[in-house]
Amino acid sequence: MAEVDSQSAATKINRDILESYLHCRYKGYLNLTKQQGAKSDYETLLTEFRVEVKLKATNKILAQYPEHDVPQDISLTASLLKRGPLYVLNAIIEDDLMSLRFDGLKRMSGASKLGDFHYIPMLFHGGGQVGKQQKLLLELYSLYLSKIQGRPSDSGIIWHGREYKATKVRLNPNLSKIELLLQDLMEIGRSKSPPRLIVGDHCQTCEYHQRCHTQAVEEDNISLLKGIGVKEIKRLNRKGIFTVTQLSCTFLPRKKRKRANRYRTTRYFALQAMAIRDGKIYVFGTPHLPVAPTRIYVDLEGDPDRAFVYLLGVIIDDGGIEKQYHFWANNECEERLILQQFMQLITPYPQFNVFYYGSYEASFFRRMRKQSTHKTPVDKIISNSFNILSVLYSHIYFPTYTNGLKDIGTYLGCNWSEQDATGIQSVVWRRRWELTCDEVLKHKLITYNLEDIQALKKITETIYHIVTTGESKSGTLQLVHRKFEVARVENLGPQSSRREYGKATFVLHDFEQINKCAYFNYQREKVFLRTHKPLRRNWANKIRRPPKKDRVNKRIEIKCRKCPYCKGTALIRCHDEVHTKLAYDLKISDSGIRREVIECATTRHRCLKCSRAFLPRKYKRRDKHCHALKSWAIYQHVVHRTSFEQIEEMFRECFSLYVHSSELHMIKRLMAKRYWSTYRRIVRKILCGDLIHIDETQINLQRGKGYVWILANWEEVVYLYRPTREGDFLQKIFKEFKGVLISDFYSAYDSLPCEQQKCLVHLIRDLNHDLQHNPYDEEFKSLAGEFGRLLRVIVSTIDKYGLKRRHLNKHIADVDRFFHVVECQQYRSELAESYQKRLLKHRKSLFAFLRHDGIPWNNNSAEHAVHRFAYYRAISNGKMTESGLDDYLILLSIYQTCRFKGISFLKFLLSREQDIDRFIEQGVDKRKLSSCLELYPVGFTSNHPKRRGAPINRNLRFMDIRPSNDSLVNPTAEGYELPF
Repeated sequence: MAEVDSQSAATKINRDILESYLHCRYKGYLNLTKQQGAKSDYETLLTEFRVEVKLKATNKILAQYPEHDVPQDISLTASLLKRGPLYVLNAIIEDDLMSLRFDGLKRMSGASKLGDFHYIPMLFHGGGQVGKQQKLLLELYSLYLSKIQGRPSDSGIIWHGREYKATKVRLNPNLSKIELLLQDLMEIGRSKSPPRLIVGDHCQTCEYHQRCHTQAVEEDNISLLKGIGVKEIKRLNRKGIFTVTQLSCTFLPRKKRKRANRYRTTRYFALQAMAIRDGKIYVFGTPHLPVAPTRIYVDLEGDPDRAFVYLLGVIIDDGGIEKQYHFWANNECEERLILQQFMQLITPYPQFNVFYYGSYEASFFRRMRKQSTHKTPVDKIISNSFNILSVLYSHIYFPTYTNGLKDIGTYLGCNWSEQDATGIQSVVWRRRWELTCDEVLKHKLITYNLEDIQALKKITETIYHIVTTGESKSGTLQLVHRKFEVARVENLGPQSSRREYGKATFVLHDFEQINKCAYFNYQREKVFLRTHKPLRRNWANKIRRPPKKDRVNKRIEIKCRKCPYCKGTALIRCHDEVHTKLAYDLKISDSGIRREVIECATTRHRCLKCSRAFLPRKYKRRDKHCHALKSWAIYQHVVHRTSFEQIEEMFRECFSLYVHSSELHMIKRLMAKRYWSTYRRIVRKILCGDLIHIDETQINLQRGKGYVWILANWEEVVYLYRPTREGDFLQKIFKEFKGVLISDFYSAYDSLPCEQQKCLVHLIRDLNHDLQHNPYDEEFKSLAGEFGRLLRVIVSTIDKYGLKRRHLNKHIADVDRFFHVVECQQYRSELAESYQKRLLKHRKSLFAFLRHDGIPWNNNSAEHAVHRFAYYRAISNGKMTESGLDDYLILLSIYQTCRFKGISFLKFLLSREQDIDRFIEQGVDKRKLSSCLELYPVGFTSNHPKRRGAPINRNLRFMDIRPSNDSLVNPTAEGYELPF
């Protein structure tokens, strides 16, 4: 190992090492330590193209400018650039660590140390497209160039492609990331151990491909699963998952949702790993394939850099009769001819399906459709085409590391004539053929294309076998030469020992019948009742016991003084027709609660003027339940979170009152309407204050989901329901708010036109969470430590003096000093860099409380209010409707406001007062907690014996009778509109 260290220390960083590092950190390490590898044909081809591009571009530049204006093959110094040559080609910068060769420099206007001009780097690239690596390499050149000319380059030029065109690329003027990349590369060279191996897309063309693949298989490296990203790998590594076998143990079959998204296409890498571990084909969900008498399998070969398809291979399976075709294009002009020949070939088949693998063929057909004058045949091909990879991605998990055609085809027994036959290698063969016109290379390409189609056909037939023979069960799939184990994920069952509630599923019908007879109620009513005499006697008494008549505590006679038809006052009461109804109430005092039954009596009235008979309106609209009973029920539901079913039982057991749960829902609606004006007063008072705490939380409803928003200050709380989390309505709320808004880091709050204080507790929780999951990130740990020390000193001052500006002003200088250090610091850690951006973005709103009196540094009031709602959500999630939730939030807002003000919610309800502040001013002890009869609410069903269940006129307003007089009040006259 010491030998490797000395060798790597002596190796200078050059362009090859930089390019390899930008593609793969592990490859950069291998190049730094001078490890040997076999270059692929594709890498060799790119090198040749790069030399060709360099030669053509150099000749083009020299043809336009004289040679003395274009120095070449020299060391790059400030004195050379001060002369102001138009171009500099093949220049080199060398120091103890770096030997960097510039392909070229171009002079541009703009002040620098050199004068009124500066230089931008040029790069010669053999590929046809410009990628991220080329841009990063230009930024590396810009970093070293800035040391000479005193400024970074704002752009760069890349010469690339077969046309040798020059593309101008905009560069990032902030070179801190590039400096971190260089530092990381140097540390890799000095490190005694190599970086973690991550297999990626670049490995196909890498010279160390075979070596890395062998090492990854030996390590059971999780990056062997193609498609899993680097961020996902790091996330799994933080959980201690490093191998494919470890990942396979994390898959748990999920319960089928009631509303499954049929368009969801998710690839579960844990299930892929389990398929590799078990050596089985796993089927997830229900795959669907089109059915037609003729199946056409298509595979294309093309050059992706030029967007040119030169070979179209076809296999037609018409009822078991197989025919093979191929169409070759010598140049790009013949590409359209390939499609025409293919359309002529499939014209005799009226019903067919075209199968292909991946999206390359689909994009080709769409591109040809735009260029074609006759679009109908192409449209028919597109409409009847099907991508086999889409089924594999969503439903079929073969025990292979990737979903590549070669990997799955090899697993199913397909073979390729050439060992190095890949899509990348076919590009090399085609370009070699274009230079030599060698028929051997053409034959290789046609053979390779045909073998790909055979593999596609084999995979498609296998999926058809899985769909048709193993649609509902697991088993063994018998193909021609091999047997494959197929298992459905649904048959695995939930991987949990926890007993689930609900109806059990039995395989045998006898077991199901036996389990049905084992239920408690069934045995008690059908079996034990026959053998147990006391149980039978009690049950018989329960059934035969006649209902008791309620003892009346108070009698009230209702009279009418005016005819409702002609408004006449000459009335006669017919005493021979007496009508009575019962109303129920609770008498609540300091010593206890007792039931009260009120009998309401009246007689039929007759008008002497119009000769019509009628019953008093107050009698017909008499409410069955009085205010104290309603208040007690709402108190139990809101304060103690008692369900309506439990409140129904409490009424029956404690007071011998039969109040059905549906009536309790009606009571909740009535009380919400009654106290709507109280709710509006709370909203107005919050918006007129100088401080608002805000937060939001999610709630699942019977249909869909919604969000509950909380606005609070020191004494008031209000809950608002919105169907989405979009914060557009907040603009209208805070349009005239002049105070400070305390919130979390949700982006919807950032655009509000008021001063804000971000909750520092939220930030501390996020910091602590990331510290727990990244214990070895020293940069992030240092940043979090500095922030913690700063905030701890400020909190100590608050504990000693309170939230007073004159004592907190002294910490403003410390805060500015902290942000200055954070802004100037360059972090290599992605996590530390993300928090650096977050701190600087919210710089003004993190410590706004230092400049105000009485402004807290956390969102305590809103979070506390969220907890009260979350307790209720735990028992009602997914059971509420929007209207029911609105009513509950009105009552919950009043309850929370009473708690914040230190008064009793129940006594406030019993007092019939609708202004909380007025209730506090009058005093609780002076209030008479009396009750009276309520009029029946408009919009609900009548309780009259002859009109039971008939709806009352919904156009009337909600009305009640106060104890002092008969005046009618209308608390909903303003409607359900909030004041914003």
